[in-house]
Amino acid sequence: MNKEFIITPSHFFKLDKNPLWIWHDTFGDITKKEPLSEFTLKIMEDGNIHEKEYVATLAVTEVTEMDPEKGVEETLRLMKEGKFLIYQGWLEKRIDNVIYRGRPDLLEKRPGISHFGDWIYVPIDVKSSSEPKTLHKQQLAFYSMMLSASQGYSPDVASIVNRNFEKLDINLEEKILLQTQADIDEILAIFKGKRHPVHISSATKETPWYKECLREAEELQDISLIYKLRKDTAEGLRKLGINTIEKLAAQDIDALPKIPGASVDTLHKAKIQAQSLVEKRPIFIADPELIEETNLKLYFDIEGDPWLGAEYLFGFWVVGDAEGKYARIGNVVWSEEDPGKYFLYFLAETPELEQAMWVDFLSWLRYLPQEYKVYHYAHYEKTALKKLSEKYKDSDELHRFQELLIDLKKSVDKSVIFPLYFYSIKDIAKSSFVNFKWRHAKAGGGQSIFWYEQWLETKDRQTLQGIIDYNEDDVRATEHLHLWMNQEVQKTICK
Repeated sequence: MNKEFIITPSHFFKLDKNPLWIWHDTFGDITKKEPLSEFTLKIMEDGNIHEKEYVATLAVTEVTEMDPEKGVEETLRLMKEGKFLIYQGWLEKRIDNVIYRGRPDLLEKRPGISHFGDWIYVPIDVKSSSEPKTLHKQQLAFYSMMLSASQGYSPDVASIVNRNFEKLDINLEEKILLQTQADIDEILAIFKGKRHPVHISSATKETPWYKECLREAEELQDISLIYKLRKDTAEGLRKLGINTIEKLAAQDIDALPKIPGASVDTLHKAKIQAQSLVEKRPIFIADPELIEETNLKLYFDIEGDPWLGAEYLFGFWVVGDAEGKYARIGNVVWSEEDPGKYFLYFLAETPELEQAMWVDFLSWLRYLPQEYKVYHYAHYEKTALKKLSEKYKDSDELHRFQELLIDLKKSVDKSVIFPLYFYSIKDIAKSSFVNFKWRHAKAGGGQSIFWYEQWLETKDRQTLQGIIDYNEDDVRATEHLHLWMNQEVQKTICK
C-alpha cells in the first residue's frame, strides 16, 4: 500500500523558512528538535487573539469538531445548509495517496453556482500584518483548491482581514496558483525523500531545527556559513564544485562565470568572509579609519514593539559625564563596574505612555552640550526617531541629535569582515574578539518584545527589570564594539 501524505497550510510556512524543516520533521531525529522561541510562540498567540477579536464582532457558525474526518462532514453539511459565515471549518481534498487538508479562519457564502445551489464559499483568513504577504495568498489558493472538491468550484477571489480589521480581497491569479502548485510538488518531493542542501540564514534561525542545520553546516564547512550569501548564489557556486568555505577562500573570483544573485564585488567579499572563517580572525577590508571620538559619548538603543505600534524604551550608556551634569531627566543607574559612567533611560510602562516618554526625551536633549556624539548599531534608532517626531513633535535639539548619530554597523560593513555567520550587535559583541556578555541567556530584540507584552499582562516588575537590564547591556555592548574597532584601527596604523 502506498504511504499516505498529508499537506496542510503550515507546510508552506515551513518550506518558506527552510525546506529542511519539513525534511527533519519527516526523517530527522525528533529528540534534536528544539522548541520554538517564546517570541515566535507569542506572535502565534497574538495572531490567535487578533483572529478571535475579529470573529467576536461577527455572527458565525463555528465548527468545533477536532477530528478531521468528522469536521469535514460537519463543514460540508453547513455549506449545504447555506450558512453565511462558517468559522474554523475543515476542508479536505484527496488525490491518490495525498490528502490536502486545512482550516480557513472563515468560509463566506457569496453568489455563484456550486453543488449546493446558487451560492459558493470563498476562504477568508485573519492576519496580524497590515498587508497581505505572498505566503498568505498561497494559503488562500490552497484553500481554494480544496473547495473545488467540496463545492465543484474553485473560487478565484478570497479575502484577508488585516491587523486593522480591514477586509482586503485577493485575486487568486495564475501566478499565485502556479507558485502554490510548485510548492505543493516540492513539499511532496521532500516527503518522498528529497533533501535540500543545508542553508544557514536568519530564517533558518526561526526553525526548531536550527541547531541541527548549523551542526551539519559546520561539519561540512558548507558555503552557506558565509554571512548573507543568497541561496541561489550558494547553489551556483556548488554547481561549480565550490561547496566549502575552504574552496571559496582559495578561489580566483575573477575566473568564475556569472553566478546568480551575486556581483563580482559580492563574490570578492564572500571570499574574504570565507578566509576570515578559515583563519578564525577578523580581516579589515578598507583603509583604517577611526570612528569619531568626543568628550561626551552617548551609546543609544531603542526597544519597540511593532505589533503594538509603540516604542517603549530609550536607553543611553553615558560616557564622559562623571559628575552627572546631564543626568537631570530620566532614570539613572550609575555603574559599579565602570566608575564615572552611567545608564540613563526613558521608559513607557504602557504603550499609551509613549508620548510622555518622548516629551521627557526631548526635554533631556535641551541639557546636552554643543559637542557630543551618539553611537548606535543599525538603522532602527534613526527610523524610530523620524517616525516619533512626525507622530508627536520635534525640536531644534532633536535635529541636532539626529545629525550627530553614528551608525557603527556602517563602519563594520565597510571596514571589517568577522569570522561569524551573523552580524547583529549580539553576534559581534559576544564574539571572542569584542568579548562582551549579556546578563540574560535569552537576550534579544524579539525576547524584549515578548517580555514587554508579558509585563503588560502580568505587571511583574522583575519582567520589566529584565527589559531594562537587557537594554543597558545593549548600549554597553555598543561601547565595547566602538572601543574594539578603534583599537584595531590604531594597531593597523602603527604597523
